[in-house]
Amino acid sequence: MSENGVAPVVAAMLILAIGVTFFAAWNAYYVPSMKAQSEITHLKDVETGFLRFSSDIGTAASLRSNMQLSEPVPLGGGDFTFDAVKSGGLLTIQNDTYGYMRIRIIYGTTTAPAINFLHLPDYSYQPVNNFWQDQGYVWSYGYVNVTKDALATPLQSTGMDNVDYGLTGALFGLEMVAWPEDPAQCSQINVYSVNITPAAGHTVASGNGNGLLALNSTVVSQQFTNVTNLNISINRNLPDGFQSALWDAVNQSANEALICGNVQVIPPDPTNPSSNLTIQMVFAPIPNMTLNRKITEISLGAE
Repeated sequence: MSENGVAPVVAAMLILAIGVTFFAAWNAYYVPSMKAQSEITHLKDVETGFLRFSSDIGTAASLRSNMQLSEPVPLGGGDFTFDAVKSGGLLTIQNDTYGYMRIRIIYGTTTAPAINFLHLPDYSYQPVNNFWQDQGYVWSYGYVNVTKDALATPLQSTGMDNVDYGLTGALFGLEMVAWPEDPAQCSQINVYSVNITPAAGHTVASGNGNGLLALNSTVVSQQFTNVTNLNISINRNLPDGFQSALWDAVNQSANEALICGNVQVIPPDPTNPSSNLTIQMVFAPIPNMTLNRKITEISLGAE
């Protein structure tokens, strides 16, 4: 065989070897690196959506008015120009078992039905076939956790001891109205509270497209006359930090009502630690106390 015939074959084999090496390096290093970087950006967008929706819930609870709010959450990521394959994700709104607060109103000879408010429902994002780390997010008790497998840590705090349960200040409130005939007494009390539930039929969204966390808030009002007692109970089956913050908020509101001379506030019985934390408010028969109960009903949905 002549040297002139061997040279093109060797050159072709070298070119083929270089091409194979290039594509091997491309698939082994460049593609995974780019998909991981794209996935990191995607999860950052999920994080932003969760933090914004957490703020939306706080806004709806604080403003106590009718409104609709929503935040987009990308369910999948990891795609880039040369590889359009995407991961997926699962958005879930999950209800809890216990109620966090109960309000009982006694008026005349009647006891109004107690209102058992549900826990703040958790909403969470769980990655599916992630190209980086199986990092998820869950919102619970007013703050966002970063999750991985069974582990969870607060996103915006250095630890659980530093979590800000600021939402508790918006979950309950009292407003006293002075009696026109004697401003030192009160004849009306407005009781503000929040009830958050999952939206019926909209608790799960999955896929690799764009998801949406949606909030719908409406205010329901009821009025009671000849009210003699108002009892506010906090469930003890709550995380310590959330329970303590909620108790402080309720206790502060109740004690502010003492500006009215016809209001008595009775704290919980310290000898009965197994019962719910209950503050009793007792109203004198004169003047007649009118109670306006205003419940902000908030539904959370995933679409």
